[in-house]
Order: sequence, then structure tokens, then C-alpha cells
Amino acid sequence: MYLNEKAWQVQNDNQHVISEAIKQFLQVYAVLAKRYHQYSIYVPSKDEPYLRSMTYSIGQWLGGVDKEYQRLYLTFWNKRMIYDINDEYAFTCNGEELIGGTEAALNHSFMVSIGIEEKWKRDIIEGSLYSVIEDKEEKAFVSNVFKKEQLNEQFDQKMQKMFHLANKPKNYEQLWNMRERLFPHLEFCPSVQSDLTMMEAVCFEQILKKLMELEEYTNRYGGREFKPEYLSKTTPESKRTLDEYAGQHTFFDKDKKGHLASWHMRFTGGIPGRIFFEPKYKDDKILVCYIGGKLPNATYK
Repeated sequence: MYLNEKAWQVQNDNQHVISEAIKQFLQVYAVLAKRYHQYSIYVPSKDEPYLRSMTYSIGQWLGGVDKEYQRLYLTFWNKRMIYDINDEYAFTCNGEELIGGTEAALNHSFMVSIGIEEKWKRDIIEGSLYSVIEDKEEKAFVSNVFKKEQLNEQFDQKMQKMFHLANKPKNYEQLWNMRERLFPHLEFCPSVQSDLTMMEAVCFEQILKKLMELEEYTNRYGGREFKPEYLSKTTPESKRTLDEYAGQHTFFDKDKKGHLASWHMRFTGGIPGRIFFEPKYKDDKILVCYIGGKLPNATYK
């Protein structure tokens, strides 16, 4: 769940409109927390939410509402997950770049908007997603939640698809310990365990989703010709990079055999993340070689 930071950046001095919009936002948050156990909304480090009103502040609003709304707001604020801004992609809507929209589009998630302006009171925000790496723009659609009535049976199905793992891991240590059950078609270089200890919590859900995607792909297409187009945001390194930085891209499996890893999936959050893997490890297995930030390449050192 990603905060739509642009929805807060509105100049409006109508205290009633602002107050009702904040209450509606918190009603959504309350259902997400209680029904789906999603207590943390991802908030970009550069644009933490604040009101643009010249005459009405969050402090004033908190002083005028009952304790239940005060508690909800403080819970939302204290449990928020702050992430660094992605500079490799940009989701734009009507000429405006939405940081939360970028993350939601990349991670198949959704935005949570405050409905001060009518334009954010839509189930779907249509825009375009631009990739700096590929220098390519494509149409994109981001699911948007702005009122609790949207959290219905159809939304339940979306949430089940996003978080369908029963007894899923809650942290990196659990992910590593549960890897054989969760990812029977993936092997992991032993060094990945150390990689995970270095990762920020803000990246956890995205890493888990990417590994689930890689597991599903291997389960369905293992043993066939590798089809990177069946995976999201997956590209190889250039020959120049592999020639110049072979050492940084070589990883060892459990049998201490080295593998030069070129193919990688990209994820975002606290860092511009990468999951490097060897797709031709075994007929029914993909080898996960590295999880972390960018590795040195011909354009990034």
C-alpha cells in the first residue's frame, strides 16, 4: 500500500472538507489494519504527508476530533514505512509525477489517497510508466483506494492474490528458513543469506513477491527455453559489464561452483534493488545468486 503523496499537496482552506477527507482516509486505514492486518502504508521520504492549508494544520485537526480518530492517525503515522524514491521509473498522470503511483505500478500494489480533491476519488488512476533504463513509456493503471466502501468482496480477492501465502514469512530470517517450502523450484547461493541480513525492512514485501514470481515461472516453464518476457522488469547485463566486472557478478552455489550472473529482476523501495539469478541452473531449478542493491556495471560504478 503506497500513499498518494500528491493527494495531500492541495491548497484548500475549507476546514470541513479537510476534516472529512482525513476521517475518510483513516476509515480506510482502519479497515486495512483490522481486516487485512496491513498496518504500514509506504510513504516516500521526500514527501511525507502534510496539509497545504494556510489556516488549518494537522495539529489543529487532531485537537478537534475524538480520541478514536486521534489514535488512528497516530497509529498510521507511527507505523508508516518510509522508502527512498525510485529514480529508474516514473508514473505520471496528467503531467504530474506520482511517487506512490510509481511504486504501486511496479509492485502490482495500490495507492491510498486522501479525497480532498475530486480527481483522486477514482478506483483507477490512469497514466503512463516511464523506464529510464529502457527509455520506454507505456500506459499504466494503478488501483486507488479513497473510501472504505471500496473494500468489498472484489477488493478481498485482490488482497488474497497479493498476500496469498498461508503462514507467510514476516521477516528475512523466516524467509531464509522457509525457502525450501516456499520456493521448491529455486536454489539459493549460500551468500544470499548474508545478503538478506543487509536489507531494510521496507524492501521485504517486494523481495518476497519477486521470489514468488520467479518460483511460479520456474514451476510452469522450468526446463524450457528461458522467456524473460514472462517475468516483470527482468533484463540481462551487457557483455561489457560482464567483461569488466566479472568478479562482482560471479556467485557460488552450495557445491562451490561459480556462476556468472547476468539476468536480474528489479525491485524498488529503500534502494534500487536487484535479484540476480541463473535461469539455466538445472532443468527444473533457477539459481538465485544475489539480492541487494545495484552491482557495478558499465554505466553505474
